[in-house]
This record gives sequence, C-alpha cells and structure tokens, in this order.
Amino acid sequence: MKKEEWTRVCDLFVSEEFQRRSAINKENRAKLKIVHTSGARSFQCTRALLKNPESDEISAALLYKKMHTNKDGMWTSEDARENFEKMEALQLQYESEGKSYTEVEIFAEVVTKVGYVRGLGRSVHSVRSSFSVSSVDLSRKLEEARFQIEEMRARQLEYEALLVKRSDMEQTMREHLQMMEEQQRKKDEELMQMMTEQQRKKDEEHRKMIEEQQRTLVEQQEWRMQLMTEQMRE
Repeated sequence: MKKEEWTRVCDLFVSEEFQRRSAINKENRAKLKIVHTSGARSFQCTRALLKNPESDEISAALLYKKMHTNKDGMWTSEDARENFEKMEALQLQYESEGKSYTEVEIFAEVVTKVGYVRGLGRSVHSVRSSFSVSSVDLSRKLEEARFQIEEMRARQLEYEALLVKRSDMEQTMREHLQMMEEQQRKKDEELMQMMTEQQRKKDEEHRKMIEEQQRTLVEQQEWRMQLMTEQMRE
C-alpha cells in the first residue's frame, strides 16, 4: 500500500463520522440484555447446523436455548433463562387448555419485537406484527444490505491492513538485503585492501632483493677492477 493510501485509511479511523458510528455501536451493544452465542453466524445458519438430521427440523425453543447458553450449559443472561421458562410454561398452558398453537406464536407471546420474532433471526416475522409483510421484508432487506456494506467495509480495512503489513515486510526484507549487500561490499573491500597490502609487501621485498643483488654485483666488479689494476702495476 502506498503511503497516501495508508494515510487515507488512518484518516478514516480517526474521522468524526467513524468515531461517532463506533461510539453508537458500542453504546447499543452495552444496552443488550440478552446476548446470543452464535457470534457472526446468522440465526438461519445456526438453525441449519443444529436441526435434527432425521426430521430436518429443530424446535424454536430448543434453538433459542442452544443459542443463549454457553458450552457448559450456563445461560448467557437471567433474562434469556426466564424467557425460555416462560415459553415452556406457555406451551404447557396451551396444551392443558386444549388450544392449538405454533412455536412462532409462543415466541411472539414471550419475546416479541416489531418486525420479527426476537431470538430467531429477522427472517421469522411476528404473527401479531402491525406491519405488512412487504414492509417487514423491505426493512429486513435494508438491514441486511446495511450489514453487508459494513461487512464489506470491515473486510476492505482488513485487506488494506494486510497490504500495509505485507508492504512493511517487503520493506524490512529490502533493508535486510541492502544491509547484507553493504556488509559483503565492506568485506570485499577489506579483502582487496589486504591482498593489495600483501602484494605491495611482496613487491617491496622483491625490489629490495634486486637492489641487494645489484649492489653485490657492483661490489664484485669493483673488487675485480681493483685487483686487475694492482696486477698491472706489478
């Protein structure tokens, strides 16, 4: 990622609009009294994973329980436990009175939210909702589109962060390579200097040896000349 692009990403994180939206989301999250345990997985996806392989179904009450209890069987909140007990009690009441009912009707009786039945996802609409089906579908589609946009933004930020990390790694590798090349260059220079110095010493020794030989030769010639001169005098 280029420096200009990384600057834009940083500006996005510190922008007033991003901070405002983040604060609102944090505040809304803190207000939740009932927290499910499915994480980012949708309710319908969880229902598909938990349904009975033989009947290809799972009761709404059991789905609600599995999505609001931890791995050790503990409820995520007291409100969630009370809602489940109310569902069971209401089901027993309907059965004892001989009334016909559906699981969605029991949910609508216990945990109703405008537009959909809370705890089963936005695709399960309340049977007592005052909104028309088309209005609820439109609201759901708009909400899903908003979630998809937020998810795409989050993925884009993750991708850009990954690019930054990759760019940093490449820069580190380049710097490491440059450092190794510089170290090798210095070693080559030191080796060359050492070889040059050794050669210089050898040349100096050779020059001295030649000079010594020449001096010895001159002395021998002078000695011979002197000897011949003395012989001629005699």
